[in-house]
Amino acid sequence: MTIPRPEYPRMQFVRAEWLNLNGEWSFEFDFGDSGLERGLSNSRGFGRTIMVPFCPESKLSGVGYTDFIPAMFYHRKITVPASWAGQLVMLHFGAVDFYCEGFLDGVSVGAHTGGSSSFAFDLTAAAKSGCEQDFVLHVRDDVRSGEQPGGKQSIKHGSYGCLYTRTTGIWQTVWLEPVPRAGLKRCAIVPDFDGGALVFTPEFYAEARDSRLSIQVFADGAAAGTVTCPAANGIPQRVELSEKRAWSPEDPFLYQIVYEVIDREGRVIDRVEAYAGLRKVHIEENRVFLNNRELFQRQVLDQGFYPDGIWTAPTDADLKRDIELALAAGFNGARLHQKVFEERFHYW
Repeated sequence: MTIPRPEYPRMQFVRAEWLNLNGEWSFEFDFGDSGLERGLSNSRGFGRTIMVPFCPESKLSGVGYTDFIPAMFYHRKITVPASWAGQLVMLHFGAVDFYCEGFLDGVSVGAHTGGSSSFAFDLTAAAKSGCEQDFVLHVRDDVRSGEQPGGKQSIKHGSYGCLYTRTTGIWQTVWLEPVPRAGLKRCAIVPDFDGGALVFTPEFYAEARDSRLSIQVFADGAAAGTVTCPAANGIPQRVELSEKRAWSPEDPFLYQIVYEVIDREGRVIDRVEAYAGLRKVHIEENRVFLNNRELFQRQVLDQGFYPDGIWTAPTDADLKRDIELALAAGFNGARLHQKVFEERFHYW
């Protein structure tokens, strides 16, 4: 079976080893919100199937149920590769609307609230390397409550005005990833346009004595700057750029970045690829400046709805095509509202 949305979803923090969990899952609607009491978190499979990462209201999910869904359960069998033993096992979700809790073989592995934000469950303690296990995701969504953000999701049965078909449950890519126990968790990047540098602030899953972080920056494949520093949380590191090339809508140039975490024996235990643009945005009175030059913004209103996928683009090419069409129509930017767009849209 072809996996929908097979591309790596998080282009500013790429690891080579990962397992895409998109595709066919089983599910059950829980209209009475009684599934936990009925033991559905221990399920080994439900009677209906859904195509993840498309929400059940969408045609691409294979379900197309557009009435209100207060709660539902997903199920998928997963096998953590035996080669991942000794590492953290992270189960990533691009987005789930709105509240969810995950269970591995009936054991809770985490919960999350927020319909557009990405998150991960740490499966390390519950995962059994090389063994098939049952993963269940419990979802709750009540856009009519007025107690959760709904964006452009309709609070009536059908679409009306500028409110449209709802999105419930999983609507972005799900994937498994092994991470070294002292691996890089995230790294904030702040461009210093005037100074011709990039400033990096790393955070690690755990700090290990005498370990180091190497940050290498490349411009079109050629080395443009590097720094090696202790692998410590929250300490900014500045990389001066030998080739200073600004990012702009006319020239959207990106630097390629490679992070490597090196242990006390000199072994590279973690490698992550990223990107960054050298740019500066500031405001003087009522004027917007990009890279110290005044910029007149011509922005299209992009609400991010798709006829067949609703909040989820059918393919990665559809995300890119939206941007190409906006540029071809004379726009130099986009106003994105009512949902957090998936990271690959921002990458394109």
